[in-house]
Amino acid sequence: MKINRVTLKENEKEVFEDDIDFSSYPFNETHVRKVEDVHCKIEAYEYGSLLRVLFHITAKVTAVCSYTLEDVILPINLDDELYFSNEESDSEDLIYEKSNIIDMDPHILSLILSRVPIKVIKKGAKPPEDGNGYRVLREDEYVKEREERKDSRWAALDDLELD
Repeated sequence: MKINRVTLKENEKEVFEDDIDFSSYPFNETHVRKVEDVHCKIEAYEYGSLLRVLFHITAKVTAVCSYTLEDVILPINLDDELYFSNEESDSEDLIYEKSNIIDMDPHILSLILSRVPIKVIKKGAKPPEDGNGYRVLREDEYVKEREERKDSRWAALDDLELD
């Protein structure tokens, strides 16, 4: 979905609505496998050098369960807003876009992915347990064990007596 700022009327709301296909986008298979059924409604307001864009997005995200590596379907329904400017600024709230034609797809995908938790757990999934030849530790147990472990490469130095 592209917005041409030249066609927008100043201080008036312009509405854009479209279904977006992200099937060709290369996702990270260990976190999000696909994003589909994306429907986006955009309300754009042009204020001179500033463009205010309100997003109303629904999507279906296929994420990966952290415990079982199975697919987990996450429905996404979000409302957010972004500000674009054709003038460079130090403000973190403004996105600099030199061109008058702005491709909204990367921003839409970014907003969707920001709503996906880092750790997705499928309902009813249990963490893996110890097995033959491996152990499962919590992070705090791992850190404690690592602090207590001595490096055998330096053990010979412990017996040296220096004057």
